[in-house]
Formats: sequence, C-alpha cells, structure tokens
Amino acid sequence: MSDVIDMEQKRNDFSFRKWIRFGITLVIFVAVLVLVLTNIYVVKENEYKVVRQFGEVVQVKDEPGLYFKIPFIHSVTTLPKNQLVTDIPTSEINTLDKKRVLIDNYAVWRIVNAEDLIKNARTVESAQSRMEEFIYSVMRAELGSLNYDEIINDEKSSRGSINDRVTEKVNEFLARDEYGIEVIDVRIKRTDLPPENEQ
Repeated sequence: MSDVIDMEQKRNDFSFRKWIRFGITLVIFVAVLVLVLTNIYVVKENEYKVVRQFGEVVQVKDEPGLYFKIPFIHSVTTLPKNQLVTDIPTSEINTLDKKRVLIDNYAVWRIVNAEDLIKNARTVESAQSRMEEFIYSVMRAELGSLNYDEIINDEKSSRGSINDRVTEKVNEFLARDEYGIEVIDVRIKRTDLPPENEQ
C-alpha cells in the first residue's frame, strides 16, 4: 500500500495558518510604517510650518527639525520665513505743485508672526495686498506734500528720505492691524512724468 497518501500529514506539513499569520502581520506592519512616515513633517530653516486642526491654527513651528502630526486630524501648511520682494504696480500721483508723476516702486518684506498673518489676513497674498494698499496710500500722501523737484532730488529734500518715511509709516499700519508682516524697505525704482506731460 505504498500508493496511499496520508492527507492529514500533508496538511500539517504545509501549515497555511503560519503563512496567513505572517501575511497579516506583514500587512499591519507596512500599514503602520506608512502611517507614521506620512505624518512626519520637516521644518526647514527658512520656513514656518502651520499646524491646523480642522482648519483652526493649533501651533506654528519655526525651529528646524522633525515633527509629528496627528493622522487625519492635523494638516500642515508652509509659510516662507525669508525676505520676499513685491513689485508694486506703477501708480500716478499728484505732487504739491500739481504735476502728475508715475511712481514705480518695490517692497522688501517678511513674515514675522505667522499666527497673526493667518488670523487677520488669512493668506500671504491677502497680507501682501494690504501691504501694497498701505504703500500706495502712504506714498501718495508723502509725494503729494512735496514738489516735483524735491521728489527727483531726494538729497535736497529737507524732510529726510522718502523711502525711509514710507517704510516706517507702512510698518505702523501693519503693526496696528496685526497682519504679522514687516516691511524691511520700500524703494522707488523710477519716477516719470506721464507720456502726455513729457515735453
């Protein structure tokens, strides 16, 4: 009877249960590993990481390093910490001696308080837009109190540097409204007469 095969012995040798346990353990291990790795975030030197819980800001990380967020509850967004440059659109301004001039300027600025920025301006673009409005308003007031010659020759102006005064006043407005940004410098790139006034 050597042709008879004992099926019980074959089943015990193959042991499906061991393989099933091993497979389930492997799947669970891989799932946990993926979950952990997808919820680690890195804060770099030149950025803020804003951790939100269901849309509300829970914390702002600004120190470089590895951090962990709670899966499915926290979301992380990035804000720049370095200096940013914004080209302000060219605007037409009337001087004290009733001459119209075209002013082309730019601003160098940075985020100093990410929580205030998010709370009051919501986005970087919105804060930047408010900053541009403040710069235009202050620039119009400052240049409107000067004659055309004083604008062209900033050194001859007895009132100090126009750029410094604009920067200082814009920062006062931004601090008052708590936008979380600071203007480092506002510079006039070019001052021209409108094409119809150039003669």
